[in-house]
Amino acid sequence: DATSDAHRRVLFAMARNSETYAPLSSFRESKLSMEELPQGPSLSHTPAQKMMAMGLTKELVRARRDSISRMSGMLKPGEALPASTDPSSSAPKPLGTYNNLAALRAILLSDAISIMLLLWPVGCASYYLGWGDEWSFWINFLAMIPLAKFMGDATEELAVGLKSETVGGLLNATFGNAVELILMTQMLRAGELDVVKGTLLGSILSNLLLVLGMSFFAGGLTRHNGQILGKEQNFSKEAVLTNMTMLFLAAATFALPTALFCAPSMDAYSPEEKDTVILSVSRWCSVYIMSAYGAFLLFQLCTHTEVFKSGDGDDEGEAASLSPMCAFTLLFVVTCFVAASSEWLVSSIDGLVENWHMSKAFIGIVLLPIVGNACEHAGAIRMAVVEKVDITIGIAIGSSTQVALFVVPASVLAGWAMGQPMDLQFGAMNTTVMIFSVLIAFSITTDGSSNWFEGWMLMTAYGVVATLYWFVPNDA
Repeated sequence: DATSDAHRRVLFAMARNSETYAPLSSFRESKLSMEELPQGPSLSHTPAQKMMAMGLTKELVRARRDSISRMSGMLKPGEALPASTDPSSSAPKPLGTYNNLAALRAILLSDAISIMLLLWPVGCASYYLGWGDEWSFWINFLAMIPLAKFMGDATEELAVGLKSETVGGLLNATFGNAVELILMTQMLRAGELDVVKGTLLGSILSNLLLVLGMSFFAGGLTRHNGQILGKEQNFSKEAVLTNMTMLFLAAATFALPTALFCAPSMDAYSPEEKDTVILSVSRWCSVYIMSAYGAFLLFQLCTHTEVFKSGDGDDEGEAASLSPMCAFTLLFVVTCFVAASSEWLVSSIDGLVENWHMSKAFIGIVLLPIVGNACEHAGAIRMAVVEKVDITIGIAIGSSTQVALFVVPASVLAGWAMGQPMDLQFGAMNTTVMIFSVLIAFSITTDGSSNWFEGWMLMTAYGVVATLYWFVPNDA
């Protein structure tokens, strides 16, 4: 309208005189025309674009009010407009509003991977109609991938909605590996102890080598400020060192019962007594490392929070799209779907091994962790691409630390409660693979920077591990 056009002409004239009206010089420096500035949120925009448009519009309103005040002599040149007279200060804050329906639609339908959710009822039918173990395994395997993603999205929304770093960290620690916990429980009930150990070990290796490697690789080859050649991404060395030290502690806890089992002095026991001793040692060690995990949470979330904070403050204005109650409901519903799919999947493992001649070691260490780490995998790569490598480290290495210090000892104690002899005797080969994987990841991350080649090396290490377990026979 005519008033808006007059305001635009006044603002442009004043923006050119940056020495007199310094606060308005940003309009000139931004090299944007007024037609490019958003006049208000459009219905065709995405929620993020609407938020940006509303913020820029409020800056424009403030500048207009500022210019009128200066022209009338209310303010001196260079003096800022008081916050109490800022028309945007009394405007409703969009950050506290929720559009649960639109947010649920975005979570459930925005990605192409959501199409795989249609396999869930097919997997249910394959189990109850007896289509065969092969069909039941692969259909439920694929159906759990989008469910893992939805669980990760719901956890992030709940953490942001509660607006507490401490609660958010605890929620991510509890629900971030929920798929592994559910699979572990179902396999313990079925007595598949070797598959439980393989899945837990595979989850650590997958996060530490594959997820971290692909994140470094994608982040290193993504153009940032026009740069790809010689690009390095930096992150907190202190946070990485703390996580890697905890992983070394977990590796030692797995190695020592294995060393005790293979010690010549243990030959004085009968095989049954030997297993009983290893089981007792494993249960005591599980209590110890779970206490270490509790101390680690206290260190990370309470006493030394600054060590684990990223250097930028880009996330301070982040708002949740879902209300906390809606996010929790979504998390509960998805967890129920995952529990059902995991039960059908676990029940088909023996038939798959027998018919496809595929080793349980490969299923447990390579295939099942792909499902369990689906949400971490997507989230870590996304954060590395947008230059938030500290969050990538927290997702990839932090998740490995959670599995090693919490999920593994929890499986031993859960097996104790279920009457299953679950222990920490992972075997010489598995323990060796874990120790070398931790050493490789430590040597790459200890300098606090990454590039695409380091990501390639981590992915190569994971390929070697996957090939190794493909040829491991079942009777091993």
